[in-house]
Amino acid sequence: MPATRRRSAQTLVLRGSLVSLTRMCGKPTCHCAEGEPHITPALSYSLGGATRMLTLRPRDLRGVRAALARYQRAAAALEQQTQRSVASLRRRIAREKACARGGR
Repeated sequence: MPATRRRSAQTLVLRGSLVSLTRMCGKPTCHCAEGEPHITPALSYSLGGATRMLTLRPRDLRGVRAALARYQRAAAALEQQTQRSVASLRRRIAREKACARGGR
């Protein structure tokens, strides 16, 4: 894989879920005509309030899984930062209220 392609694949961050789509192609001689449907991996994600699907090739799965994991780690880190910020804001407000009441 070229270095530029490898670099861009490492920086993908995706929000969504991996799902498996099952379908029947309709060809009478296909194995799916006997009841074994085709299974296609897809990324399910929300955009503008609507759920979208992006079908994937098998070779895309590893990179997509890694990009979904990067999103989860980033979201968890942001949540931790938010909790620390709220706690800091609460302490500051409490100090300011205490000072306004008489300097406790």
